[in-house]
Amino acid sequence: MNRRLIEVAAVSGALLLFLALVLSWPDPDPAPDQPSDPTSGALPDPTLPPAPTPPSGTPLPSPSGPGGPAPSCVDLGDAARLTVLTFNIHGGFTAEDRYDLARIAAEIEAWRADVVLLQEVDRGRSRSGGADQAAQLGARLGMSSVFGPNIRSGGGQYGTAILSRFPIVSWAHQLLPRYAGQEQRGVLRATVQLLDQRIDVVNVHLEHTSSDVRVAQMRAVKKFIGPAVRPVVLGGDFNDPPGTRSVRLGLAGMQDTWPAVGSGDGDTVPAASPRRRIDYLLVSPQLTPTAAQVLRSAISDHRAVRGEYDVQRPDGCD
Repeated sequence: MNRRLIEVAAVSGALLLFLALVLSWPDPDPAPDQPSDPTSGALPDPTLPPAPTPPSGTPLPSPSGPGGPAPSCVDLGDAARLTVLTFNIHGGFTAEDRYDLARIAAEIEAWRADVVLLQEVDRGRSRSGGADQAAQLGARLGMSSVFGPNIRSGGGQYGTAILSRFPIVSWAHQLLPRYAGQEQRGVLRATVQLLDQRIDVVNVHLEHTSSDVRVAQMRAVKKFIGPAVRPVVLGGDFNDPPGTRSVRLGLAGMQDTWPAVGSGDGDTVPAASPRRRIDYLLVSPQLTPTAAQVLRSAISDHRAVRGEYDVQRPDGCD
């Protein structure tokens, strides 16, 4: 029996030695380390749009965040300049009550603006032949248009409009406070896309009979604009000269283009021989005025105001 136990022990020892050798032998093709993200290597979702391809020569933005590199900046080149025009078109009528919207269009075209703020605009009114003036001017000039109706009159509407050669990505319109019996006024905003920058352009036409109402309306306008999270242009026919309460209120946090870069008084009414400045272009600090002009119209009872601006680059850009 002792011999039998010795033979079993020998066989067991051999088996144990063989298993130890097998387990310690290196794996000829080890499995690669698996990523911690279970979605790594997954195919793109066919329902998602492809990532946009930047224009040739445009650097891709770098990731930002704590410890990350500074954001890369897109070189906007000439597109970093913005030209804005404000123009009360008097419904397209001359002082002799002759309708000439084609001449208004020719004047705006000659003045070469990127964005145009229009006051006293008709849509569907019998006096102007049922014309949708904002749409017609936009089509003639190759610009997008939005219209803010303030009153119903003459079988149609009357209000303000904004034209833009840049895409209008959103817009909004709001009526302004007034006393009973006064003409209803409104404020119109369009957000335009200038390459990678969005700019809010705000157009107003304030009450002409009461300074108190103009102050109340400007307060409503500033509330409508809200905190300036992006560049803002506030322009239009304020019906008040510089230094008045409504204009000072409008200037809170903004700069008046004309005294910054204009020459002379900048008067806009009456058009033939102007003695008062009531048409304005105010801008937030992200826009730097570089030039301004007052331009005479052969049709309207107002002169137009044209401003040129450098668009400030985002933080972190040279």
